[in-house]
Amino acid sequence: MMLLEKLNIKYPNKNAFITGAGSGLGAAFARLLASNGWTLYLSDIQMASLEEIKNSLDGAKAIYTYELDVSNALNYEQVMDQLKKDTNHMDVVINNAGIGDGEFFQHYKLDQWERMIRINLMGVYYGCHHFVSKMIEQSSGLIINIGSAAGFMNAPGMSAYNASKAAVYSLSETLYHELKPKGIHVSVVTPTFFKTNIMSQASGSQQFMNFAEKQMKYSTTNAEEMANVVLMQSIKGKFHIVHPKEARRAYFFKKWFPKLINKQFDKMMEKFLR
Repeated sequence: MMLLEKLNIKYPNKNAFITGAGSGLGAAFARLLASNGWTLYLSDIQMASLEEIKNSLDGAKAIYTYELDVSNALNYEQVMDQLKKDTNHMDVVINNAGIGDGEFFQHYKLDQWERMIRINLMGVYYGCHHFVSKMIEQSSGLIINIGSAAGFMNAPGMSAYNASKAAVYSLSETLYHELKPKGIHVSVVTPTFFKTNIMSQASGSQQFMNFAEKQMKYSTTNAEEMANVVLMQSIKGKFHIVHPKEARRAYFFKKWFPKLINKQFDKMMEKFLR
């Protein structure tokens, strides 16, 4: 049996809510689920991009779109009010929306820090907050939170991003244990760089943006592959999804050979400071 068929069987209503669905990984999730006949509830801060994705999807039972700034609590409440009119059941929630950025701590402004935390952490929190109670009533559901390998690697020049993604992991692990007895599964995804547009709203230094763009350019992993792996592993009951291979390698060395990672970051700092 195909693993995605298992997802379809486990959640026969086939309803999914995705944030940041207008591009990148969010759009890849939408394409994959649409091809399997799911009803999609797609949100993004950029409605023009979201409508383009909606018009390109094939196979979806129905598609609803919402303009959503995940960092805005009031906006999220408004979207949820509309969503409740559109459906009374939700099987899968993918908290995908996020931004990437980089700068040395002393140069990173307070408003940049707050923006990073609001989008990357509070956006995930709001998504969980608004759907957990309903899933408990249903005694079923799948929540997928998109974190980052940055949350356990903690490289220099990425303090705000690292902290936001570490918090997503922590929140997800807590929810995993709390919700498992209630029939709800939680997965957290910690990828390294892959081909996406996460840096499109970055406001940090050009130095770090160039570094991130270079990493994405040479990555052999794309959003479609990530979406496939994430959905397949989450339906298997996997909590921590570490992909692609670069992320698995980083996780291994961070856990078992932390001194090597420290030396690598020391060399990175030497390059940054030249």
